[in-house]
Amino acid sequence: MFKLHGFGNQLLVVIAFLLVVPVIVTLYMLHVIKNSELALVENQKAKLLRAVDELDLSTGESFNDILKKHGALNEPKAEKVRVLNNQLKTHIAEIMTRYPGVEVGFYSSELDVMLDGSENYEENFSRRRKSAFEKTINQQEPMVQTFGRSVGGILEAYKPLYRHSQLQGVIWATENLSNTNYYKKFKQVEQTSYAIIIMGIVFGLGSSLVLMQKFVKYVDQIKKGLQTLQFDLKKTLPPAPGELGEISKAINRLAIRLSDVHKYNEIMLATIDDGLLVVDSRGKVVIANSAATRILGLLPDSLEKKYTDIFPADSPFPSLLARTIEEHRQFKDVKVKWVSPSRKTLELLASTAVLMDSKQEIIGTVLCCRDVTERMRLEERVYRQERLAALGKLVAGVAHEIRNPLTSISCYIQLWQRHNNPSPRSLATMQQEVTRLDTLVNQLLYFAKPAEAKFSTQNLNQLVEKVLQFFTELYPGKYTIIKSLAVNLPPAWIDPEQIERVLMNLIFNAIQAMPDGGRLEVKTVYDAVTGAITTTVSDSGCGIAPEALSHLFDPFYSTKPKGTGLGLAIAYEIIRAHGGNIEVESKPGQGTTFRFFVQTSREENYGAKSYSCS
Repeated sequence: MFKLHGFGNQLLVVIAFLLVVPVIVTLYMLHVIKNSELALVENQKAKLLRAVDELDLSTGESFNDILKKHGALNEPKAEKVRVLNNQLKTHIAEIMTRYPGVEVGFYSSELDVMLDGSENYEENFSRRRKSAFEKTINQQEPMVQTFGRSVGGILEAYKPLYRHSQLQGVIWATENLSNTNYYKKFKQVEQTSYAIIIMGIVFGLGSSLVLMQKFVKYVDQIKKGLQTLQFDLKKTLPPAPGELGEISKAINRLAIRLSDVHKYNEIMLATIDDGLLVVDSRGKVVIANSAATRILGLLPDSLEKKYTDIFPADSPFPSLLARTIEEHRQFKDVKVKWVSPSRKTLELLASTAVLMDSKQEIIGTVLCCRDVTERMRLEERVYRQERLAALGKLVAGVAHEIRNPLTSISCYIQLWQRHNNPSPRSLATMQQEVTRLDTLVNQLLYFAKPAEAKFSTQNLNQLVEKVLQFFTELYPGKYTIIKSLAVNLPPAWIDPEQIERVLMNLIFNAIQAMPDGGRLEVKTVYDAVTGAITTTVSDSGCGIAPEALSHLFDPFYSTKPKGTGLGLAIAYEIIRAHGGNIEVESKPGQGTTFRFFVQTSREENYGAKSYSCS
């Protein structure tokens, strides 16, 4: 609803009355003058058209008839023009006398010259007139045009000239409207109208000055109040009349809501166990909760400081934030082993992300750190219990595996004691059993205490080629080996010797599943989303029974009569130590497929120094 007591409305009323009303009156005056101008022009157009019609009727002879009559038909152009001007000037003068202020004449298209009864025998017209003559001849109908208002206004009329049904040229007439003083009067009225408008504007501005001063005063109060609210949301703006008062009340309500939200945010950030650090686009800290200060060892009063200045000297987090900012990428659950300033070793999961607004423009970066030290200890405790349980199975398996060759050796020794004559066959059997025991012991040692992995960036495709070359030479022509290796595969972060051992185990198992030959396929694929390389080993062998799939990676579980059951268990431990995973799919009678995944970079173990296969 419109309220007159508001400052803005009062100002609008004054401006509307003092500015709009004079403008409306002036526009009306200009409208009346414009209509008068149009009426005058139409009247003058009609007069000029009458003049050219009367000039057309005053002589019925063609230009050639006049020249032939005076013996100048074959004379030069200048002589022809002179003769025509002499013969036509009487008719021209008669029309000009009848219409004072009007100039009339002819244009001969054959001679390309204006005939106005003067002594000028050369080309005597402008390019504009030439264009008007040509337009009239082409259209073959009368034409009127107006121009030159700045010099008082000039009106011209043109009519095609026909003699003996032939188009001879153009009859023209022109009049300078400045003789009527109309445009001079129009300009005076126009200037008066503009003066009225300017006076109205000046008067309106002067009248509204008092209201504006009051308006500016209250606006300044609001500005100062807003500057205070930047640092203290509990301050309120002073009351003001009219719309400004409503704005002040709205700002005060908004400040109260912001204060409440700020209070809730502080409480929530203080109760969150995860460390949260937010950096703006300039690299300055805008949020750092108490958990972040405690976990990351930040300096006190970190807000509004550069993030590079608040971390301890040996902290890995500034470089992690820098990579996030420079590469515009996020890191998810990066494992960090961090010794805090209190000399306490912490196991952390760090994640970073780039913050963007609705326009997809970067406005900052966030770092979230979760302390998983206690969880890792619990997992280690559970893992140790699982290892103890596995050790029980391991002891039973070792006892079973060692008892068989020891029984064979014991029988042969008893036989030798009776006959005192060992046979070559018995010696060979004993040698096989001893070799079997040695292999078993080596595998047990590796499984119980695996070698420390030596990670580096390696070309996994070259490693696959090396292993396949070994089996190709070992079994020439027996198996169809298919390689499907990814092009431009990024380097993998692996221990080449241990991954080679995994490939050897998987391919050897595939070959054992195809005793009569078959198809062996090895494939590598890179997933840019997860940053992982997938290596697949497939065979067309006998397959694995569904009930056996869940036990394939258990120590001493084997479906082969003389298998130790440690090959796949060791492969599983190696891939697990690489932060990857291994999967198996199989259908009896159709074949088996193993897949293992490794990372292309060490970011998943950011800040770690070494890794082991256990």
